[in-house]
Amino acid sequence: MVFFISLVAFTTWNMLDDKVNTMLDNNMPSLKVSYQLERNSTQLQAYLNEIHGTRNIIRLNQLDASLKKSLEDINRFTDELTYSKVIKKLRDEYQLLGVDIQEFVPLLSDKVHVKQELDKISERILWLHQDIVDEVNPLRQEIEWQITSERVRLSPEKKSILYDDFTTLQMMTLKENELVSLVNELVRQYKQRNLESAFHFISYKTDEIKMLSEKLENNAASITYRQLLLEFFELVKPNGTLHNNLKALKVLTEQSNQQRQTIQSRLENQQKQIKNLVNKTSVELAGIKLSTRNIIEAGNVFLIIVLVSAILVSVFIYFYFVRKRIVQRLYDLSMNLNSVAAGETEQLIPVTGRDEIGLLGRTLSQFCLQLQEIENTNALNLINNTQASLVTCTTEGVIESMNFSARNLFKLCHKSFEKDYIWGLFDPSYHYQLRTLFSPESTLLVNGAYTITLAITGEGEQVQYFRLDLRVYYQNASPKIIITLTDITEHENIARWLEQKVEEKTQSLTQTNAELHCQIEERKRAEKSLVATQEELIQAAKMAVVGQAMTTLAHELNQPLSALSTYIYTVQMTYNRDDYPDIYNTMDKMDEISDRMEQIITNLRGFSKKTSFTNPAVEVNLYQAVNNAMGIADSRARQHNIILSNQLGEDCSCIGELIQIEQVIVNLLINSCDALAPVAGDQGVVTISQLKCAQDSLMLACSDNGPGFDHTIINQIFTPFTTTKEVGLGLGLNICHSIMDRLNGSIQLASTLEGGAMIVLEFPIQ
Repeated sequence: MVFFISLVAFTTWNMLDDKVNTMLDNNMPSLKVSYQLERNSTQLQAYLNEIHGTRNIIRLNQLDASLKKSLEDINRFTDELTYSKVIKKLRDEYQLLGVDIQEFVPLLSDKVHVKQELDKISERILWLHQDIVDEVNPLRQEIEWQITSERVRLSPEKKSILYDDFTTLQMMTLKENELVSLVNELVRQYKQRNLESAFHFISYKTDEIKMLSEKLENNAASITYRQLLLEFFELVKPNGTLHNNLKALKVLTEQSNQQRQTIQSRLENQQKQIKNLVNKTSVELAGIKLSTRNIIEAGNVFLIIVLVSAILVSVFIYFYFVRKRIVQRLYDLSMNLNSVAAGETEQLIPVTGRDEIGLLGRTLSQFCLQLQEIENTNALNLINNTQASLVTCTTEGVIESMNFSARNLFKLCHKSFEKDYIWGLFDPSYHYQLRTLFSPESTLLVNGAYTITLAITGEGEQVQYFRLDLRVYYQNASPKIIITLTDITEHENIARWLEQKVEEKTQSLTQTNAELHCQIEERKRAEKSLVATQEELIQAAKMAVVGQAMTTLAHELNQPLSALSTYIYTVQMTYNRDDYPDIYNTMDKMDEISDRMEQIITNLRGFSKKTSFTNPAVEVNLYQAVNNAMGIADSRARQHNIILSNQLGEDCSCIGELIQIEQVIVNLLINSCDALAPVAGDQGVVTISQLKCAQDSLMLACSDNGPGFDHTIINQIFTPFTTTKEVGLGLGLNICHSIMDRLNGSIQLASTLEGGAMIVLEFPIQ
């Protein structure tokens, strides 16, 4: 049977070895290369998606190097399987893909450079527009002063000329603003606009402004203003710098998109070929699996037949040989061993025979005889020679026996103790306690065991402590008491010494506790000093935000003031013409401008107030707090063309301190504006919305559509002096974290579904 089993196993394993070699040599390399190609193709796709949207030339070069490395890895993988026609075709496809990528990357590089040049031109247009605005205001004020001043007496003809100049300036200002808006809109939407038609319309607008500017040639003070306009017209004229830049950028965009579609089509074709290769390899592996299963099933059937035959033969041998002549005798021997283990050495079942089992039976019988003799002689020797003090007595307390250790302990070596009670051996003060133990309802007789500690006075009046372990045992069905005396003098002395040490340690701990109270008071004073320092730091941070916003706020207030000046002059002229209905409309507009300026100054003044963490928490309207914070950050947002959106309900409120909550929200809005400022293309949006509320808290989310948090500093973003800005100390988020802790709230980092940054604020509402 062993021979047949070995032969079947040898044949089966040889056949399986051939199948495994075929799989490892032909199928597995193809499958491995297929998965490696698929993974690298996916990586190539990711690099291409990122390289198409990058605006940084350094990152573009890094992605170009990564693409080259991925293509080199693909060529290295495909070189290992040169015998496969599919792999050869894929390698040729990837070489063509590398050529397409080499043509695609320079297009993107040129596109980035042209885009950077466009940003410079847009920035120059913005500067020129600001210079024109700064130049036209003094010129308009000078003409207005000449008209309205009583010191200068002008002839009606001269006054009419000044009126015409003032009207011309107003018209030129409006048309110049329209032209700037048109140019900015064209720069943003150059992909969808017809550039030739748009610049033809811009040329028409510039001609209108030029015709108006010719009316100011007699005004010497307007020379600088007209020169700035000419410089601005030179930038935006047809076939000028801006026009050529936008045309080049549009051509590069179309070429790069077309090249990207070609690369995408090639990648999709390669993915299909890889999928076909994987499917083909999977079909071959399925065939190998089926044939291997058939081989294994045939071998298993034969092995089962052999196994069943072996079991039948084994059953026959067991019942006719093993069970009758071996197992039964071993069972009788096992019964004898169990009897010996249980202490029954008198009645044994004889085990006969001349083999090893019979020899074990005879040896066991001799051992039982010897064991009976030893039991009769060793019990008394064991009790007398043990170091422990043992005493036996009746349940009434009458002593029956004592070993030598107990006799020496109680000095009864040569004295009879018959009919003496056990409590007579101890001091009279313990007699009542010991007699109680031997009463019928005592714990000793009920539970069968009891432990007690007593003192015995030895030689030299030295006190010894002994533990008495009393146990009930039965002799000839009669209950007896055995008492074991253990000397625990050393343990008792150590316990008393430990009590003394504990008392000394308690006194030391009391003194240390008093010193700790002093240190706690010192720590409290240090904590108050730290809170004051944090308040000063928060105030300094608020002043830094105010200082950063002052330049933009100055421009923000300058425009309403210029408009207010114009409206005042318009009111004067309307009053001279007795056109009173127009006066009321103009006065309403002036009132709106004044309210707007007052709101800006009020928000800035309230934000600049110094607050304290010790102020009591009150109910704060979060909707109004967010509006105040957006009023402070609005100038920064409009400077970078960013929209601030407050999506909270008007009844949204929490428990806290208004100025501190505004400080947190202003810091988050400023950080979002700084993060969105370098991002070109899409409209920047910063949103403050309410998340799902818990029973005792309210959660707000400040999110934007920017690039999100940098993964290199996300774990240290709340650490002081951690920042990604070129200018900044990195204290804003750390201060926000401290303020939220003081308000019993929290601040957490998150991300939007689009990958933008999100910061979650949790405020208490009770």
